[in-house]
Amino acid sequence: MKQAKYHLTCVECGAVTPDFKTWFDQHQLCPKCGSKHSEVWYNRDYTLFPQLTESNSGSFWHYFNYLPLYHQENIVTRKEGGIPLQRWDFLEAFAKETYGLNINVLVYRNDLNGGTGTFKDVAASLAASLFKEQGISQYCIASTGNTATAYATYLSIAGINCSVFIPENASKTTEAFISACGQQVFRVKGDYAKTKEVATAYSKKNHILTSTGNIDPIRVEAKKTMVFEWLRQAGKMPDVYIQAVSGGTAPIAIDKGVRELAPTHPGLKNPRFILAQTDKCDPMVQAWEKAEKTGFPEGYEKEYPIIDHPDTMVSILATGNPTSYPILAKLVKNSDGTFIRVNENKLVDVAKLISFENNVMLGPASAVCIAGYFESLKKGLVKEGETVLLNIGEGVRCAPEFVERMIYTSKEVDDAGQCRPHLIQSYRKQVWDAVVE
Repeated sequence: MKQAKYHLTCVECGAVTPDFKTWFDQHQLCPKCGSKHSEVWYNRDYTLFPQLTESNSGSFWHYFNYLPLYHQENIVTRKEGGIPLQRWDFLEAFAKETYGLNINVLVYRNDLNGGTGTFKDVAASLAASLFKEQGISQYCIASTGNTATAYATYLSIAGINCSVFIPENASKTTEAFISACGQQVFRVKGDYAKTKEVATAYSKKNHILTSTGNIDPIRVEAKKTMVFEWLRQAGKMPDVYIQAVSGGTAPIAIDKGVRELAPTHPGLKNPRFILAQTDKCDPMVQAWEKAEKTGFPEGYEKEYPIIDHPDTMVSILATGNPTSYPILAKLVKNSDGTFIRVNENKLVDVAKLISFENNVMLGPASAVCIAGYFESLKKGLVKEGETVLLNIGEGVRCAPEFVERMIYTSKEVDDAGQCRPHLIQSYRKQVWDAVVE
């Protein structure tokens, strides 16, 4: 009898679910204890993994042997996940000139993904492929933005119906994107917490699958391949990892990828996780600061505030009820990392700087990550000789309203006499001063 490729194991009690068909049939719950949190493990020879790091990937499907799909003909892809790591030397130069640090700065640009240009594309690709293989025709999801557009896109490609629930403050661009894919949108009168509540009720009423959130094994399995890509491209894990955080699937997935390869990669470990939130929606930062002040007492990870109706311009990070914090807090603490707060009023300035120095137009969540880098340097969280990886989430095509705020060189004129030639370099001091003052 042929050995199964994979199985799911409950994190809480260890009960085994043989495959995703069974997982879906049992409503994405452990059959023994009812937990939503199961992980995928593979009956594969990991000694062969290094061979995959010797060739170009093209997409995260390069790692098909370590993904929970049986037949390659079911793959739904737009070349996502095979993103080149970029060296941003101007950020390295800033660290050297301002703090005397010699460090390497690598940037993992999810705006280069071939689907919707966000870090949600890999999860949506795996979900669409799995649903196609299992014959699932209906799905629903709650999202503040990027997950909505990614799932709407990939499920549409696979011919799968997707009902998308978005909060009332979600952007019109997100709504239009979903509609353009032919998927239906429900704009919920309330915040993201209310949106998830309505989506869950819809799922139960109509017996339609929905995501189990940041611990969803589909999302985790897709995103763990970031670890595979970093090993392929850089030959090692970064020392420090910085990202903007709303829910936090990526750190959970990184930890899973590291644990998966650990038996054949001695010494492999997580980077120090530095997770950034804006001062307009920072429940995880508030919880972490309280825990730090009290010496991280037993059960500290279960204590976090809930922010109702967060008033932030970064709608895709507007998660006021961070239900994944208990998991993230432990990962961050075990990695000697931290949660940090950035000034939302600085995000446009950060985006202007990155555009000026590197001709890369960032969305607001990506700007939060870069702002987190500057804040990390300021707080002394980066050490001499370390490699820092910045995981940036989305480009400007997902945030046209944010782009308009980046205009700063325009002048209104009546005639040519009011116009003068300029030197691009004259703006350099302006954009840098706005960020670091």
